[in-house]
Amino acid sequence: MLSPLVEAFVQSPATGVVGFDGRFDWTKDGEPTSSGRLSVPGLDFVSPAGPVKGARGEIEFTSLSPAIITAPNQRLTVDSLDIGADATALDLNFAIDAAGFSIAGGSVQAGGGTVSIEPLVVPLDPTQAYSGVIVLDRVQLGDVVADSGFADKVMLDAVVSGRLPFTMDPKLGLKITAGALGAVQPGRLSIQRDVLTDVDAGGGGADVPPNMVEDLAYQAMEHLAFDVLSADVNSLDEGRISVLFHIRGRHEPPQRQELRLTVAELISREFLNRELPLPSGTQIDLTLDTTLNANQLFADIMAVNRARQGQKEPAPTPAPETGPETEPETGPETGPETGPEPEAQ
Repeated sequence: MLSPLVEAFVQSPATGVVGFDGRFDWTKDGEPTSSGRLSVPGLDFVSPAGPVKGARGEIEFTSLSPAIITAPNQRLTVDSLDIGADATALDLNFAIDAAGFSIAGGSVQAGGGTVSIEPLVVPLDPTQAYSGVIVLDRVQLGDVVADSGFADKVMLDAVVSGRLPFTMDPKLGLKITAGALGAVQPGRLSIQRDVLTDVDAGGGGADVPPNMVEDLAYQAMEHLAFDVLSADVNSLDEGRISVLFHIRGRHEPPQRQELRLTVAELISREFLNRELPLPSGTQIDLTLDTTLNANQLFADIMAVNRARQGQKEPAPTPAPETGPETEPETGPETGPETGPEPEAQ
């Protein structure tokens, strides 16, 4: 009876100790009763999210049949979970009853801060949807960027807090709606030019060549020290997530830059035809529109975890057979975006 509850979460290889004591009581005329205790003094295993180290806890069951029900306020802890970036000190408070898996609260230390989940109920029926809220408290967003494959192209130092309301639907998958994050302290952003697409930079005037304005916008994003950063997070179709950043700060390159022009250059306007250094301290107001393929990102993380455990990749699903006169339809691409699409002002 317990196996269906854990088989989707506890996968091989698993090492450690797990104990269970249970009993059934009945009388000639009364209804049978049951109870039990699951003891986990220490268990390492592979979960769908990654390798788990040091799972511990004791779970009191007040019923084993016909429904599995626990006493209130059960607790499990985990030393670490490797999900591409290390997460430590997982703490989960929960109960199981006829309504489902009731999570009173859970938290994990990640990115130098805390990621927690507000109370919710996960139905035992896997066909039912549920919703909840993930809360970030002083989490280093740069760690997420570093683990997403852009570490050599994007450097982000941003400690953020915020809320990510979500809905999990078995048919539609995970959807984030009206998520909001904000930096709690100044930080820095550096984006290499080859990551950016569709730069729209304004404020140069009608007579200023667009290439010069775009070049200044690129310089602004290569060495940006910000005082204000916010992000609106929303799910899109086909497993994509939109993250719309709003950033205000200034240009701070490693070496101080100045823009010096002669009177003759100002009169002839020849300076408009050459590259110009963006002066240090230039104020910047940036809108950065990024799109992440969440499904592909999660799949890549799972593939890395399988490789770490020496597991083989699952065989690809064979394509359905088609008749000789049937042409396959070509749908929209769902691979990763080439990079963020910024708009600098």
